Amino acid sequence: MFYCYFKIFNNIKSEHEVEEFAKLELESLFGKVEPIYNFADKLSVSPLKNFTSPGIRIQDIILHELPYGRIQGYFGIVPDIELSKLVRRLAYTREIYLIFKSSKTPANLLQELFPKGIVGKNVQYFIKEGFVLFRFITNQYFLEKSEYVSKLSRNEREVRRNVEILFSHLINNIYRIPASSTLRLGKRLEDYFALREEPSLYLNHYMHPYKGKFHPKMARALLNYVYPADSGLVLDNFAGSGTLQLEATFLGLDSLGVEINPLSVLMSNVKCYSLNFETSKLKDCVREYLKKLDEEIYCFRQETSGRPLLFKGQVDYNRIQERAKQLCAKLKNTLRDKEKTVPQVLIAKDLLKNIKDYQIRDFLLLALSGTVSDVARRTSEQFLDAFRKRLNDLYLRIFLFQRLNENLKINLGRSKTHVADARNMKEIASASIDGIVTSPPYAVALDYIKNDYPQLVILELADIESLEKAMMGSPRVDYSRRELMEQIKSENLANFSKTGSEVVNYLISKGRRQAGLRSFKFFVDMIEALREIQRVLKENCRCAIVIGNNHFKVGGKYVEVPNDKVLLEIAENLGFEIDRVIGRKLQKSSEGIIREEVVLVLRKSER
Repeated sequence: MFYCYFKIFNNIKSEHEVEEFAKLELESLFGKVEPIYNFADKLSVSPLKNFTSPGIRIQDIILHELPYGRIQGYFGIVPDIELSKLVRRLAYTREIYLIFKSSKTPANLLQELFPKGIVGKNVQYFIKEGFVLFRFITNQYFLEKSEYVSKLSRNEREVRRNVEILFSHLINNIYRIPASSTLRLGKRLEDYFALREEPSLYLNHYMHPYKGKFHPKMARALLNYVYPADSGLVLDNFAGSGTLQLEATFLGLDSLGVEINPLSVLMSNVKCYSLNFETSKLKDCVREYLKKLDEEIYCFRQETSGRPLLFKGQVDYNRIQERAKQLCAKLKNTLRDKEKTVPQVLIAKDLLKNIKDYQIRDFLLLALSGTVSDVARRTSEQFLDAFRKRLNDLYLRIFLFQRLNENLKINLGRSKTHVADARNMKEIASASIDGIVTSPPYAVALDYIKNDYPQLVILELADIESLEKAMMGSPRVDYSRRELMEQIKSENLANFSKTGSEVVNYLISKGRRQAGLRSFKFFVDMIEALREIQRVLKENCRCAIVIGNNHFKVGGKYVEVPNDKVLLEIAENLGFEIDRVIGRKLQKSSEGIIREEVVLVLRKSER
């Protein structure tokens, strides 16, 4: 029998994540578990007590950096265990302690249990009175903490050195006293590992700014519940920036994404396939591209200042000037120093046609888009300086993952995100998807177009007017049109959701016609999206939907629109079975905006 102790991360933000998501994924991947309210209770009884003696003192290791909250971990006993899967996939568990009796050598046992493990890096073991205790550190720990390696590494040499520090930290530094969290100067990398913050922009999650990003840890945990098998095809039909796709790739699962915004599709695809880049080739390509960009911008400056050119570049400078004037008129006040920045961005985009490898070309385009966003909102640097900095950051993150993976040995999944509509996913075959984790736009919660407006305009990634009309839940669309009122009369929403129909009629009757029409449009769009989910899912497979409730001001008070209840009613009327409903409180919230999310887990019935 295997005695298994699961120690939760000490940086989890909310107690309900431990009680709900951590337990949910454990029972999906491992089996029945019971909560550990205090590890001291387990340390006082066998078999864990056997390892508390001098010379081992497992209590020092287990009690190091315990989580806050009522529950510190989970415990279970099983006759057999898929240890490799647990280490690779668990999101909320930081360490796994495994105790069992055996006469075999630890090396042979490790080869059977976790052949990819490396003693002294992600595995530690102890032997006492015929029992063996293994300590395994999950992949999630190294992926998350790599964010600090990214922040403190300026080049490849520092990345290599800091990766070694990361892999040795939980083995060699449990007695180390970290620096004060308020210390400004002199902190070491190990001091950052001790912080109780939860990184969410680690590795390629950082690749491009995105408002309303999926919480990676939660996405991974939900995926572990929705589809615990080792191979299959999963989907996010509102892919956004590709968080679910990237987490599925880290888990070794193949994934598809559907997203109507071409920039979001670019984010999702580059995040996933760039993990496999040959870094030396990427580095050479970026260096050559930046050299050519410097030359072309120099020529452009000479040309526009009337000075004689020493050599002729490849770019049509007159066309660049004319196009820049047109785009600057569209940008209005969304980009500072636009008369200087826009021509440089256009030149950088024009040079991309010389990059033969389409994946590297897309990588550079995404970096270019991210730089426009940086210059518009986050930095006072000039475009070229910001672009060089972003490219270096992105390159080092890819280099960092590959150094991590020399130890983790993750077999990456494959991913592809399509420019498509969640209401009509014709690119995806019926009954082809093993599991879905998604988060639709919360009716009018976020203005995705506004957040990406400068780069969408300059890089001409989409027709903004058409995209605004096509996107679900867009607050930019005027829903007070007569056609929508006619649709309310002709399409009986009450047949799918009585609550939804009542909400729409209430808002309209109270003078909030625009709010009522927007909610109606969201509900009827979600009917079509849920029909498509039902079509593409295999029988008896699950879909997890993360949704929040909107709040509209009526008569001086905020009225909650229960999107979660409406979607549940629609799903049941379409024939889904309700698997479970999980509430999730949000920390950054206030009255009038979304304060809580709900996870609706649906199952496509055999009917």
